[in-house]
Amino acid sequence: MGNDEVIFTEKNGLKYMQFKKLLELGIKHLYTLKSDGIDFATGGPLEERSYQIVADVLEIPREKIVIPKQTHTDCVKCVDERTSLEELKFTDGTITDQKGLALSTKNADCILLNFYDPVKKVIANIHSGWRGTYKKISEKTVVKMINNYGCHPEDIYCFMNPSIRVDHFEVDEDVMELGKEIFDFTNRTHEFIQKGRVFEGKQKYNIDTVLINRILLEALGLKSDKMIDCEICSVCHKDQIASARGDGQGYTRAISVMML
Repeated sequence: MGNDEVIFTEKNGLKYMQFKKLLELGIKHLYTLKSDGIDFATGGPLEERSYQIVADVLEIPREKIVIPKQTHTDCVKCVDERTSLEELKFTDGTITDQKGLALSTKNADCILLNFYDPVKKVIANIHSGWRGTYKKISEKTVVKMINNYGCHPEDIYCFMNPSIRVDHFEVDEDVMELGKEIFDFTNRTHEFIQKGRVFEGKQKYNIDTVLINRILLEALGLKSDKMIDCEICSVCHKDQIASARGDGQGYTRAISVMML
């Protein structure tokens, strides 16, 4: 599972993935794998216990983990120690230059993107499902890093966590047509929109949301060798990765956490 860009570890009963390059750059981070007694979907004591275990593994205070209320928006907020939970409603990404503040996102098929500028010492953690991808949340994140923190695109790394990949991301014609309309300007829709199977008399299509994000980020000036993808499909590896489409009703969620 995955490529040589990532490593897999287990500590305190938590199984997780990390990016080698992000570790080399000195960023505490992890992406949680399926582990007994760990779930970030409950909203109750189990979820809180799960966050505490993550905090213990990363050796950080639990209260330092920033948890936005994701609702498939394109809203990305710059945060610091004073940012309240109320301010993080309807938010799908956060950015900070504050040391000791851990940014988190959660998923179960959607893409979680970790950004790091080692020159300006700025991190960002965003949730980009197909709706967020269509709203260009990754592009808006980088623009905010440039405008608010003086980052230069060529300095920024982007790390792509496990997510549903093109072979399993099957949509109907309406979602396909919307994608063609939004991204027609790229002249590359033929690369990330594929004609799929016919199911129950309806033509299906497969969309490569990872590639869409790559195209958007390259257009902003990010270097291809600084966009590092784990190449893990959450559906193919649903035994180890949280997947809504793979598991169906009652699916669990994973989180990505990163901290300067």
